[in-house]
Amino acid sequence: MLDLSQTALTFAFAIFAIGGFTKGVLGVGLPMVVLPLVSIFAPIPEVVAIMYFSILASNLWQALRGGQMVAAFKRFWPLLLVLSCTVWAGTFSLVRLDQTVVATILGLAIATFSAISLASPSFRIPKRLERPLGLCAGAGGGFFGGMALIGGPPVIMYFVALHLKKEEFIGSIGLVYLMTLIPAGFAFVHFGVLETRHVVPGLVSLVPTFAGLMVGQWVRGRINQDRFRKILLGTMILIGFNLIRRGLF
Repeated sequence: MLDLSQTALTFAFAIFAIGGFTKGVLGVGLPMVVLPLVSIFAPIPEVVAIMYFSILASNLWQALRGGQMVAAFKRFWPLLLVLSCTVWAGTFSLVRLDQTVVATILGLAIATFSAISLASPSFRIPKRLERPLGLCAGAGGGFFGGMALIGGPPVIMYFVALHLKKEEFIGSIGLVYLMTLIPAGFAFVHFGVLETRHVVPGLVSLVPTFAGLMVGQWVRGRINQDRFRKILLGTMILIGFNLIRRGLF
């Protein structure tokens, strides 16, 4: 168990609720909200291990509830295959690479692409490039997912450029996260990141996460497609700048 003060535990509880709300609204954002904030008072590997339970449960809920799982798998199976294979490389890097450099590079890519997409809403990936760019997105998603459970951004950028509809996006990204999390769980155990002492705090974190998730889903039902896209891209820009901040400062 982590040795945290009552104030830190309350703060962590609130952060998981905010992360759950963000995921409920946008279908993404739980690890990108929780990791940089909770890691202020806990080591990143510890946060990643505890966060694993909330991310796995929320994405299973999201993928099954949306009714898009089968269609998403048929369309994006090459991406999912590459993603599953690159998770181990990311987990290996979690305990060996300089994470500040990786965070800076990822943050720059996310912020730049999201800003361009927001400024050019008509931009769309040509049909002939959908498969090869999907493989690249899958490789990036698997690597960063295995490293810190933040594999969403490369795939999110890809899905945004495909102009998926709101509920199609939610179901597809939920499936992507699941395909990251299952091999990541085995990799975390293999490399000693996830241990039995993380089970209780991980299960406790489900309470605030799902409380926020339910509220977020209610809000999402009242947002149209265009506003959803703008909010998603705006959030991705903020996430990108936050990763840059972590890397440089």
